[in-house]
Amino acid sequence: MITKEIKSKILDRFDNKEEKILVSNILDKAYRYEKLEKVEVTQFLNLNEYTIISQILDYLKVKYYTYISNEYADKKIIFFVPEYITVDTKFYSNYISCIKATMSVFNTIKKIGHKDYMGSIYNLGIKSENIGDIFVKGNSCYFIVLNQVKEYILQNLTYVGRNKVLLDEITLDNKELTEFKVNIVDKDYVVPSLRVDAICSSVFNLSRSQIKDKIVKGDLCINDRIVYSSSEVIKIGDIISFRKCGRIIVKEEIKTTKSGNTLLKIGKFN
Repeated sequence: MITKEIKSKILDRFDNKEEKILVSNILDKAYRYEKLEKVEVTQFLNLNEYTIISQILDYLKVKYYTYISNEYADKKIIFFVPEYITVDTKFYSNYISCIKATMSVFNTIKKIGHKDYMGSIYNLGIKSENIGDIFVKGNSCYFIVLNQVKEYILQNLTYVGRNKVLLDEITLDNKELTEFKVNIVDKDYVVPSLRVDAICSSVFNLSRSQIKDKIVKGDLCINDRIVYSSSEVIKIGDIISFRKCGRIIVKEEIKTTKSGNTLLKIGKFN
């Protein structure tokens, strides 16, 4: 059982205010689950948040289930479920939905991508913890969302940019979702160094000061951890997730240019 003393000792390990609040809230859910034998559900957790929480729960030997929509998903939800309840797709559907958005007319002039869909859904005023992964394929996009915001999105998301979209709800076990393949587009970038701010500035077309501001806010995740330093050095194979900008993988260091810059092959998740 998670006692007040145990909770206090765990929280003392965290200096970051947001992380401390997150851990406190989820420990409270775990406590209610253990004491009342009722289902408790977290918000959508990014890679860093999930790593922190799962390590704590494993240490405390608290049983939990993890929902992840497919192998490319970046966000996860933790469920605390009593043993008498069967955990399957039908169970998860009580808490999570998938909304499919399709362009009413295919736009051949400007490609509508992940960033456009993400911006449109956040412009509805929905908190990021209620939105899971967003997958784009051709003329369609798939949003994984908590059920509490599903109806609001279905009623209010009518345009992405200036393009009208048609919305439909699909089941979580639909092959369109479970067998979805992420399109990674490779492109070569010349960067002054392997610092994360230099790479993000080149890929996402932002100034170094804009990059720094976002990093300080906790918007940067490298592999499974949030990074707050602009000077973090990136290695080949690292996956960089930059909130509201996109996700990339550093694939190859091609060469050093005559001017001393580095030519990198970077894959951008679309």
